[in-house]
Amino acid sequence: MSILLYFITNVLSQPMIIIGLVVILGMALMRQPFSKILPSTIKAVIGFTMINVGGQTLGTALMPLTGLIGHIFGMKAPGNTSNIGAVQGQSLAAIGTEMALIFALGFVVNLLMARFTSLKYVHLSPHVSFFFAGLIASLLKYNTSLSMGAQVGIGAVMLGLYMTISCWYVALCIKPVRGAKGFTLAHSSSSGDLIASVEGELFGDKKSSIEDLKINPKYGFLREMTIALTLVMTLLFFFLGLFAGPTWTMTHVAGGKDIVLYAITQGVQFGMWITVIITGVRMMLSELIPAFHGIAKKLIPNATPGLDVPLLFPQYPMAVIVGFLCSLTSGLVGMVILAALHFPTVVFPALIPTFFTGAATAIFGDAHGGRRGAIIGSLTNGFLLIFGQAFLLSMVGTYAPIMRILSETDYCVYGPALGFLLHLFH
Repeated sequence: MSILLYFITNVLSQPMIIIGLVVILGMALMRQPFSKILPSTIKAVIGFTMINVGGQTLGTALMPLTGLIGHIFGMKAPGNTSNIGAVQGQSLAAIGTEMALIFALGFVVNLLMARFTSLKYVHLSPHVSFFFAGLIASLLKYNTSLSMGAQVGIGAVMLGLYMTISCWYVALCIKPVRGAKGFTLAHSSSSGDLIASVEGELFGDKKSSIEDLKINPKYGFLREMTIALTLVMTLLFFFLGLFAGPTWTMTHVAGGKDIVLYAITQGVQFGMWITVIITGVRMMLSELIPAFHGIAKKLIPNATPGLDVPLLFPQYPMAVIVGFLCSLTSGLVGMVILAALHFPTVVFPALIPTFFTGAATAIFGDAHGGRRGAIIGSLTNGFLLIFGQAFLLSMVGTYAPIMRILSETDYCVYGPALGFLLHLFH
């Protein structure tokens, strides 16, 4: 059992392994020679690693903002959110076995549903399903009296349903999204993407895309995502450092650097990792999508792969920026509202989810409702993140520390709903 758990937790939970196996299997089913399979696999894995490492580093780079925001609002940031590895180990200590088994068996349920039902979607973001397995395991462990076997069985079915159905409804919403041919999203922003799409249809105007904002030709460089995000993040760190106090920022956040130098350094690093992500997107898609056709033809007819959200970023540079800033703004408003109401749990915007889900909801909002849809969708997303996290944290026991960092929209929507239902029937 220990060997199996090690394999599940340390091998199957590695996204690059899954991506590599998909390319190998797909090309083998198409009877491609080894001389083509090997380089395609390597390029796909390297491309994905660039996306994954870039995304993780972007998230880590946002962490200092928590301290700045807490100091500005006179609130103490809860716990240690700077070392994600340590927080992950702390959060998984009591649910690791259940989480690993739910994760592995949930993927089996997803494959069976894709093969034998009309929902032909294969969820290929194992890092997403891995942490969602943890959410399910913690909700079942701390809100029911079920045996471990029952928790694993019920949890696996729940995870498999989530993996399949979320890919399905995002596939319905993704049709007008530029650059989304041949795949759907397997990402925990799915509920926010659905809501942003509906809001865009109801309140937006498709004719006025946020990407078509008129910019003076002299400043046309702002349409490049690398340049625009570098400047935006530099200004964000600078002004937050200024409001927090230059001396305090230098001492407690910037490691002795003055706030101008620190802001420039953070902004440039952010822009560099966005460039890495965009390059990885192009490299991975060029190998993965053709290879997946082999699986779709031979094993799971008409299957569609569910992939990670950064694949959409190159087509929507303005939406990525606006989505992050709008979600952060509404998250801060929600934080102030909770504090004013003396909510028993101190909640800060989780900045990694705020960036990625804010970007995703703005993209879907824009695709369905133009710039108005992008703004409304990402503002709604920020409120979902902060209020959903506030209700979720009391339900997940020892899993709470990692949820303070990684609670994306689906955690904040489906988590409290599931916890509430479990309490009703407990």
